[in-house]
Amino acid sequence: GLALLTLLVFSSGCRTSTQRFAVSGPGWRVQEGQALWRPRERMPELAGDLVLAGHMDGRSVVQFSKTPWSLVLAQTTRTHWFVEFPPRRLSFAGRRPAPPRFIWLYLPAALAGEALPAHLIFQRKPDGGWRLKNTRTGETVEGFLAL
Repeated sequence: GLALLTLLVFSSGCRTSTQRFAVSGPGWRVQEGQALWRPRERMPELAGDLVLAGHMDGRSVVQFSKTPWSLVLAQTTRTHWFVEFPPRRLSFAGRRPAPPRFIWLYLPAALAGEALPAHLIFQRKPDGGWRLKNTRTGETVEGFLAL
């Protein structure tokens, strides 16, 4: 998990320019856990491992995987975002704010208690878990992170 995260590539939106950043060292907080992802309403849930890394300067990295495959990689900085779906060989990048259709880009903000776009709803559960839902698409991510 963490080794894969250190190799993530951040795209500034320009197809020819990429910048790598590692998620280890001072200022990073890395959490691991489990999550269920329903990509759209009426689709089956996918269970997998979740790694979330946040830096004090505002960068974040989210990886959702089902061993041995990475299903989603999402990254944000204060000014840019990048999301990749390796099984489908799709990636998207741009300037912030990120489009709300990419729910994974909003998970770090939701967990930090930050404001979300109107149709994204975040709930903390009594058992310590959480749930993020896009009310337009029915997409949900719910899970737990180890403390």
